[in-house]
Amino acid sequence: MSVKNSTVIQSWARGESSNNGRSSLHTDGTKLYSYRLPIGHRTNDGTLVVADYMASSGSFQSQTTSQHVGLAKRVADQVWHPVVWAQTIFDD
Repeated sequence: MSVKNSTVIQSWARGESSNNGRSSLHTDGTKLYSYRLPIGHRTNDGTLVVADYMASSGSFQSQTTSQHVGLAKRVADQVWHPVVWAQTIFDD
């Protein structure tokens, strides 16, 4: 069943798993992925953190990933530069 990307983002924000049917955007409720790239994390306290994998950050991955990040940024509490993101380990 195909699910809209915006629905996957909302599921992630609620801590629920979801998949857009193509697996290009999916979440286990904690981590948000664009393909295999982790682009978002929901912390234990519900804070939504997104890695800014967009051309403006100098960390462009693909047009599709940029679209996924753009959607996630709309609900995010924090947006981190990918360099900071890569140095952070989310073990919570």
